[in-house]
Amino acid sequence: MKKIFLYVITLLVFSVNLYYSLFYRLDHKNILDKNSSEYQIFTQIRIPRTMATYFVGAGVSVVGCVLQSVFLNPLCEGYTLGISSSAALGVIVGSLLGIPLSRFFNSFLGVIFSILSIYILVVSFKRTIDISFVLAGIVLNFLFSSIIVLLTIFFDPYKLHYILLWLLGGFSSLDRFSVYVSSVVILVCIVVVLFFSPQLDILVLGKEKALSLGVKEQKFKNILVFIVIIISALCVSLAGVISFVGIFIPNFVKEFTGLKHKSWILSSTIIGGIFVSLCDNLAKNLFYPVEVPISVFTGLVGSIFFVVYLIRRKSLLWKY
Repeated sequence: MKKIFLYVITLLVFSVNLYYSLFYRLDHKNILDKNSSEYQIFTQIRIPRTMATYFVGAGVSVVGCVLQSVFLNPLCEGYTLGISSSAALGVIVGSLLGIPLSRFFNSFLGVIFSILSIYILVVSFKRTIDISFVLAGIVLNFLFSSIIVLLTIFFDPYKLHYILLWLLGGFSSLDRFSVYVSSVVILVCIVVVLFFSPQLDILVLGKEKALSLGVKEQKFKNILVFIVIIISALCVSLAGVISFVGIFIPNFVKEFTGLKHKSWILSSTIIGGIFVSLCDNLAKNLFYPVEVPISVFTGLVGSIFFVVYLIRRKSLLWKY
């Protein structure tokens, strides 16, 4: 019954949100006229932006699902572990130094640095379910964010304005080719993660159980972490840093689907895409003509959920 309710609400929100994303404030009669401004807006702005919001939302949600399963901690996601901030730092450093690489490759290098830091933390703490591991990830996030703020003083005022808006998350300046390519790659990565969902079901049972069932834990984790690197780099290169979606969506969906990874990840993919697209519609329409950074809305919802989650799980978390 809970699943049916979730699917009905999801379908309803998806339908309304898709209409607002594609057709709001456009003259429907002229959309198919190739010489009209409505046609240009619809094909060159609305469709790429809508695709980007759905695939970025889906990507960061899947990253949250994977990291929570790999590290056995429901508070893990790209933002809290500093992965998103490190990707943004890679882009900032690449732009500042004039490195002739795309946003994706610069953010890719930044995420690799963050992942190496995370593995060092794993070895140091030895117990990935310890709440201090998450706190250490939050420290990394603040560290990378502080370095980013420090580096922004070296940009000229015009470029600084653009960089700050991008860092807060948004879809106002998208390259259509990058959107289409990134969307395809994110989709392929999600399909690969779904293919590995049976192994994830085994992985969360513990190392000994996984070995007894023939799952090579470390090799499997390395594959998943590499997929997380690719998705995170693509999402940050498209939309900047989007906060808390990777915590809020997987934990919210888990209340309805349980921990069977195939349905959990698939549902998180769909609902995450809808949620980010909905937040983007609010960001660009709520205070029209001013567009608000999307992280304002994802951060509000995510931070409230984070506090509620900590209160509900306090008896477990305070043991550590």
